[in-house]
Amino acid sequence: MAREQLGICAEANLHGSYLLLNALEGHERILRSKLARLPQLFDRLAEHFSEALLSGVVAIGSNYWDLLYPDARPAELNAFADFSAADIELAAVPVDFLIQIRSDRLDVNIITCQQVLQMLQGHVEVQELLQGFRYLDGRNLTGFIDVPWNPKARRRRQVSLIDAKAQPVFAAGSYLYLQQLVFDHASWSQLTLTEQEDIMGFDKVHAKPLHSSRILPDSHRLMMQPIVDGADILMQNMPSYQLKQQGLIQLAYAASAQALYSQLSHRVGLSSGSVGHDLLLNYHRIELSAAFFAPSISFLELAAKA
Repeated sequence: MAREQLGICAEANLHGSYLLLNALEGHERILRSKLARLPQLFDRLAEHFSEALLSGVVAIGSNYWDLLYPDARPAELNAFADFSAADIELAAVPVDFLIQIRSDRLDVNIITCQQVLQMLQGHVEVQELLQGFRYLDGRNLTGFIDVPWNPKARRRRQVSLIDAKAQPVFAAGSYLYLQQLVFDHASWSQLTLTEQEDIMGFDKVHAKPLHSSRILPDSHRLMMQPIVDGADILMQNMPSYQLKQQGLIQLAYAASAQALYSQLSHRVGLSSGSVGHDLLLNYHRIELSAAFFAPSISFLELAAKA
């Protein structure tokens, strides 16, 4: 039975670190070996710092997959969607690797990043290090609960991990969309509470959906839930904050890349049922978008031996 990467479905942590890496040309063989060792590194550090609840995810970019693993490709793995007709600029960027590290201790995240980079030194270039954090009781910088419709308990694994019957080779793997959004806090703070709730589609205190007579068809809640309750996608978002730039690191995991594509096309106003783009995007700029696949630990280990 395939072993999934535990960081995909892990519960929320206090700190998140996201390494975006590009591979050096011709280093595929050694990278296959080193990537297979990263889950062992995460396990060792998680045991050593047990109170930190450390978890990690190794994900391979859609554009780099065929060079790294030429013998097998996930059926739905494609480059990040190019919606040239949309009003929203998606800023799609090819990234070879995403290493997601989350824990309840920032120092443990830093130690883990250091050891990951030490292991991969000489074989990759660092494109970016994004840092996220838990804000209040799971809110984003709008002040609203982030993704209150997220699947819970066992449903998290069901919606995010590929079933063995669907794709035996890639069982327990997950498709992943990463987006970095920059938040216009100054404009958002000028809105009244009612205006903010109308944009979000749920109330600010308890995250309860607005009454049907009030909710707007292009509100954030409805645009992010084109399929019943959005239950086919697991969001693992974290706010980010720097003095001159604040926003959201948005990660969407799914057992089907089509689910990710459908949600995104609906959000930018290009699906058949769309009435426009998500109103919340009027207060965000998308800085980066990339598509990845997070294979099972079993796949990483077997591919390293090939």
